[in-house]
Amino acid sequence: MKKITTLLFSSVPFFLAIGIQFVAVYYLLFIASVFLFNIAPAIQGKIYTEEDLFILASDMNFNTIASIIFSVSCITVFAIWYYKSCGGNFKINLKKDFHPYEILGLVLLVPGSQFMSSIVTSMISLAFPNWLEDYMELIENAGLSGEVPLLMMIYSVCLAPIGEELIFRGVTYRIARRAFPFWIANIIQAFLFGVFHMNPLQGCYTFILGLFMGYICEKGVSLYHAIFFHFLFNLWGTTASQWLTLTSPELQGLLVIIGTIVGLTGGFHFFNLGTRIKRT
Repeated sequence: MKKITTLLFSSVPFFLAIGIQFVAVYYLLFIASVFLFNIAPAIQGKIYTEEDLFILASDMNFNTIASIIFSVSCITVFAIWYYKSCGGNFKINLKKDFHPYEILGLVLLVPGSQFMSSIVTSMISLAFPNWLEDYMELIENAGLSGEVPLLMMIYSVCLAPIGEELIFRGVTYRIARRAFPFWIANIIQAFLFGVFHMNPLQGCYTFILGLFMGYICEKGVSLYHAIFFHFLFNLWGTTASQWLTLTSPELQGLLVIIGTIVGLTGGFHFFNLGTRIKRT
């Protein structure tokens, strides 16, 4: 009975985050509607309609601002939950908490996991090409298909890693860990993390990434390790991932395979080595 209760309760952060997301979007829509239908006509002498509000809601900048509001709200809510109810500790001692081998391992894991995500995405898109179309449309609407705008960079690289780690590795995982062994608790939080992205193709590789970050959080005994990795992963995805397009398809494939093998094996080796040394 305790395991069933814990399993159900571990999904509460997921649904709360979804609720905060809806509130952020509709709050911004409310502010926009007040401006368009009450303030703008008096200033600009133009009458706006519901269609204009719908167009605004589909605008990239509008969605970016909504994402920032959502992320800041989640960081606030889940930081309190993590600290008050999940034994979270925000104190950090760089020399004590981060061994140099751990940092090296996390740095190597970033290209390895990025290349692995490319392989997973390619394999799944062959079986479900419509998933790839939906994913590419999502990337384009988010402003991540070309030069990334500053606000999106702030959200994707800085705010999203903190907020999502607090939700899934900070709260969800720790709730699940109360009644389940590591591997089950890790699957639970990674599954919810994948579903959270609301896109089947992205959900598949973020599920695997969630497993990685749950492992990093467990072995590193600190949420900061997962946040640091998540930060580097998103930074690579918004900047360095475009470097591969400058090479030939054959060279791209070779770099992806080598990068996956070297990055993952070397990354986990040095990360685990650092955690072992740190505990001795």
